[in-house]
Amino acid sequence: MSVLQLGAGEHQPAEVKQSVSGTSLDHRMLGIMAAFAVTWGLLCLLGFTLGETASPAELARSYTPEQIDYIQATPGWVIFGKAMTAIGLLCGAVYLLLRKKSAYHWFSISLVGTLMIMADSALRGGFEILGGIESGVNLGMVIVGVFLFWASYSAFYEGQLED
Repeated sequence: MSVLQLGAGEHQPAEVKQSVSGTSLDHRMLGIMAAFAVTWGLLCLLGFTLGETASPAELARSYTPEQIDYIQATPGWVIFGKAMTAIGLLCGAVYLLLRKKSAYHWFSISLVGTLMIMADSALRGGFEILGGIESGVNLGMVIVGVFLFWASYSAFYEGQLED
């Protein structure tokens, strides 16, 4: 008999595992991360929309002629990958905020889209043509995408997300 059981009417095990997964700090941090992810998703969706609807005159204000040619020659599968990234990220973020398991799947879709974009940049020389700023944004997308995927997987695995 353990010290914790002395004086108790019933004999129960000294250690009882709690059925609640995670602590209140874990849930708070998940909420903060989800709010950040929603903001990031909205910015990505806005950037995708503005990038796809920009006219050549608007592009000429920000890019060199070589960069404009590169952007306008973007294959359809890369545009689809950009849409996957933006929509998957925003949907995953909203589901993470709502604590739903499907957040993990949406972040997976977003990560696949991000990898498609990065593959295109590597294959067509986008890092050299677009320069450091655009490459930095792409690198930031990969880092945040991998982090959100990992965080949603961890929350999914630890039972912090519901059906």
